[in-house]
Amino acid sequence: MTKKYLSPKEASEVLGVSTSLLQKWRTLKIKLDYVKLGESKSSVIRYKLDDLLNYLEQNIIRTM
Repeated sequence: MTKKYLSPKEASEVLGVSTSLLQKWRTLKIKLDYVKLGESKSSVIRYKLDDLLNYLEQNIIRTM
């Protein structure tokens, strides 16, 4: 069974970026949805696998 929600570390592996870049994107409100569980700095962050894959698809650069 595939996990539906991923930790920032797992999400960074899917996207091929660092966890610190994901954190920066959250701060800058880059168009990558995430779930935040809690209101403190130690809140749990999760990314939906489908959202990550859609983000990759939306950012394909097509060449001739």
